[in-house]
Amino acid sequence: MLKVKPHSVKDIPLRVKWLNNPLIAVFVYDELNKKTTLKKEITWFNRYKKDKQKKFFTIYSDKTPIGFMGLSNISPINKDADLFIAIGEDDYRGKGLGKLSLEWLIDYAFTKLNLNKINLSVKSNNLAAIKLYKSVGFKIESNKKTAVTCG
Repeated sequence: MLKVKPHSVKDIPLRVKWLNNPLIAVFVYDELNKKTTLKKEITWFNRYKKDKQKKFFTIYSDKTPIGFMGLSNISPINKDADLFIAIGEDDYRGKGLGKLSLEWLIDYAFTKLNLNKINLSVKSNNLAAIKLYKSVGFKIESNKKTAVTCG
């Protein structure tokens, strides 16, 4: 069963693990072999907690944390935000949990935050993600890096 909880300080070691997973990093970072550290993620988390334009969540399958997702650059004036998701646990990809998570986040953005548009960027070689985004209603607007929107 899918569960979503607000990102918390206890999730920081998971962020480090997932962001350093080569199967995730290839799509997250622009530089090859880039890594994060616990210290960097603690610094990031302290800034995140003060940023009212971000809402991040940890994704669980039952009681097992499997990834994270969220909205950034939330603009109440423009009524839009940027979305991201990463299923960090290899064994949980391709099982429909990413789609369920995205559906939850899209509903949250449109109903709880009253947004009208959600944006995201995805690398053009991330074909599984592009297929997933299209399946929940995103449309390709640009092929520079493959920008897609929903709303």
